[in-house]
Amino acid sequence: PSFPGLLFLQVTHLVIERPPFFIYEPGDYVYLNVPAIATYEWHPFTISSAPEQQETLWLHIRSLGQWTNKLYEYFQQPESPSPEPKPLSRS
Repeated sequence: PSFPGLLFLQVTHLVIERPPFFIYEPGDYVYLNVPAIATYEWHPFTISSAPEQQETLWLHIRSLGQWTNKLYEYFQQPESPSPEPKPLSRS
């Protein structure tokens, strides 16, 4: 069916292992670096998971520019045979 005026957004949902003792509040953000996209670029994104979520951090990133479009495309690629998740940098 057709939905006039409805935009279909591309959103990347990242689930990141929460570092021990990492404390945050609603509205806080993290800087993200994905070397496979741009080695020296860091981008701020609001954390979308609740602080009570102990194991992981969630980021929901809309594709609005060159870097976020590349991020979306990177995670749309078929998975390799390896069970390893796609690499992000940690610092």
